Amino acid sequence: MKNKYSVLKEAFDGFLAGTVTPDALKPVAAPFGIYQQRNGSFMVRVRVNGGEISCVHLSGLADVLSAVGGYAHLTSRQDIQLHDVSAPRVLEAVLACDRLGLPFRGGGGNTYRNIFVSADSGLSETSVFDVYPYAHALNRAMRNCEKAFALPRKLKIGFFASGHDLLRASVQDLGFVAKIRDNQKGFAVYVAGGMGRESSPGLELCGFLPATQIVRAAVALAELFYDHGDRANRHQARLRFLLKRLGAEAFQRLYLEYFARSEERVVKVRSDAVLDELIQGLARGRADKEVPGFPLWEQIAVSPTRFGDEVKSVRLFVPYGNLVERQLRSLASLIEEYGSPTVRLLPTQDILIPLMHRSALPGFYERLRNELSEIDLTFTSYKGHLVTCVGASVCKIGSADSPAAGDAIAAELDRYLPPDTPEKLRLLRVVSDDLRISGCPNACSGHPAARIGIECLRRREGEEVKTLGYVFAGAGVGPDGHVRLSVRLPGEPVSLEQLAQKVVELGQG
Repeated sequence: MKNKYSVLKEAFDGFLAGTVTPDALKPVAAPFGIYQQRNGSFMVRVRVNGGEISCVHLSGLADVLSAVGGYAHLTSRQDIQLHDVSAPRVLEAVLACDRLGLPFRGGGGNTYRNIFVSADSGLSETSVFDVYPYAHALNRAMRNCEKAFALPRKLKIGFFASGHDLLRASVQDLGFVAKIRDNQKGFAVYVAGGMGRESSPGLELCGFLPATQIVRAAVALAELFYDHGDRANRHQARLRFLLKRLGAEAFQRLYLEYFARSEERVVKVRSDAVLDELIQGLARGRADKEVPGFPLWEQIAVSPTRFGDEVKSVRLFVPYGNLVERQLRSLASLIEEYGSPTVRLLPTQDILIPLMHRSALPGFYERLRNELSEIDLTFTSYKGHLVTCVGASVCKIGSADSPAAGDAIAAELDRYLPPDTPEKLRLLRVVSDDLRISGCPNACSGHPAARIGIECLRRREGEEVKTLGYVFAGAGVGPDGHVRLSVRLPGEPVSLEQLAQKVVELGQG
């Protein structure tokens, strides 16, 4: 047993022996990203920095699931959660992941959390530059910052490759947006945004920070939060509440004091040529091969890249973001055979294969269809493709079963439009990318920053308890760069059928 997990082992030994209660276990297990589910089993959260993970690691996680049971869930924060792990197998799962090079620290609790990265970084024409190397450099540095793992509340950091992602950057505790000034790489920096109770966009702290200063900037913010965050009232402890208490000018002045006394740190990043090098090794196939269903799949799942017409990105829609061991293993093998050796996890709980040669697409699709036929590759139904939080059936603090609500809304959407019509394909993009459903005001799906957000609740009507929902809309960035989050539309919460109608209305507007 490695020393870094000794406290976790001791707590679980006591839990299994009956001497440690669930309430006493939580503060020990949560900073490792381990939480008990409503069914008594555990969720074990694997940090995947920026959602970038190798096919070798995916295959290794399939081995872990084979040993400990449960299934994998892709999260909107680009983690992978192992669900339904029994208490006696939790330590086994943790140690197995650690041996893979996926250590457990900061997966939950009052810690620096997984860094979010825009998954099209370095791929799309709008990408200023590839921010993944900087996210990985910062993660390596933050792992050595002890104060970042003993904060008043969680700290979320995000890197974004384009100004189009300003909205998402502004709801991070620390958001970096790629910029180039005078041929120098750098970032616009946003701080103290967040979603949940009293969601709010953050403050633009700096219009341009040289890329060499990102570690210094993040460590300074962690130390400020460590010293000044509210440790007495958990509900007022997030960084956005500190900004609210101090005001923008005082917060910025205090931050600059911390930045000034923070030491310079070397930022070592990988070569910018990594993606170009990967392209050279991509498998080729028969572009003229005719495969039933391929044209529709290509239209839905394949996107262009900045590398020309021969190199594409491929999105694998993962119903509910859930994969069992066999599916995870098959996907890892197929992706490694046909595409790039790494994948990127999407905030939509799907998988992006960053690079695949156009000629390999038909063969890849045929293998997917034959070997993973149970996965809905072409949206024959919206079911499983609406992004929700895990909901009250799993989460102990959730109030509504948001995945079940998502299924009911999906069933209504399926009735609105027949499959594969142009109307459905237009709405598909909105529903799969811009709709978020949360089971409570904590906004774990991110519904306040979505084009269409739904916040579910449970309400008794006579003898029946029903799931209803409020609709949120209006998120965006104005011409002046001002960020606005979605606001709750006026009126009482409405039925799931009415929510589906509203989704169609907003999606076509």
